[in-house]
Amino acid sequence: MAKITMDMIKELRERTAAGVVDCKKILAETDGDIEKAIEELQKRGIAKAAKKQGRIAAEGKVGMCVANGGKLVALAEINCETDFVSKGEKFEALYNNIAKQVADLKTDDVAEVLNAKYDEKITVEQAITNFTAATGEKTTLRRVACYTTEKGRIGSYNHDSGRICVMVEVTTGDAALAASDNFAQMADNVAMHIAAMNPSYLRAEEIPAADVDKQKEIFTAQVIEEGKPEAIAPKIVEGKLAKWKKENCLVDQVFVMDSELTISKVLAKSGDDVSIARFTRFEVGEGMQKRVNDLAAEVAEMM
Repeated sequence: MAKITMDMIKELRERTAAGVVDCKKILAETDGDIEKAIEELQKRGIAKAAKKQGRIAAEGKVGMCVANGGKLVALAEINCETDFVSKGEKFEALYNNIAKQVADLKTDDVAEVLNAKYDEKITVEQAITNFTAATGEKTTLRRVACYTTEKGRIGSYNHDSGRICVMVEVTTGDAALAASDNFAQMADNVAMHIAAMNPSYLRAEEIPAADVDKQKEIFTAQVIEEGKPEAIAPKIVEGKLAKWKKENCLVDQVFVMDSELTISKVLAKSGDDVSIARFTRFEVGEGMQKRVNDLAAEVAEMM
């Protein structure tokens, strides 16, 4: 039987993120064969992860990769169960590496990312499974996004070490302007604004008709409840709708860094043909069910 050395255990840990005890045990069972040990850990990791599929993973981080001088930005939201795990160095390495994979692939497809190589030995999906096995927490790749541009810059902003990440494509036909530091700063400032104000739409004319109709129904019900005269009710509703559009459309919002300006005026000050093509804002766990801690249930499960 092969002697299990610390170097063997270290290599297995680095390649699988499994614990020391698990690595030593599997190496003993596989007679020191690293490749067989990795395969066995993956099998057991998958089994371990499968037991956790019903658990809620609404914590985590958004990884961001900025490349090509701001011409390419990628985002990847990785979820885990607790804030404690999300702040660890290994989790940071995981979400940053996956964000880089998204940038390399230039994709918005989670399945494509999961099947991509995480390193020379394992896929992204296997890396996530190994992390689940090592930490005991359900870990998932929820969503990814990637922007590239040829006529401008992708502004970016990372808030609270990956709690909220934003990218926004700001375009211009002036190549010199697009390459300037002022333009880059303006684009990043707009991204910061998006992080803070969370607009739902880019422009009023792009709001889906169904969303406008729904909001109109809400405002109509409010006006009736307030007992406003029937003759002026439609005008009040239209006024509320106009205000709602301004508050929720990015270009019409008041700039968070200067209350004298709207975002459209910020763009106009930068150049005649400067405009926003699109934006994406990822906030960890948004729209997801949050975990409710039940200490008694957890103790009973452990017992």
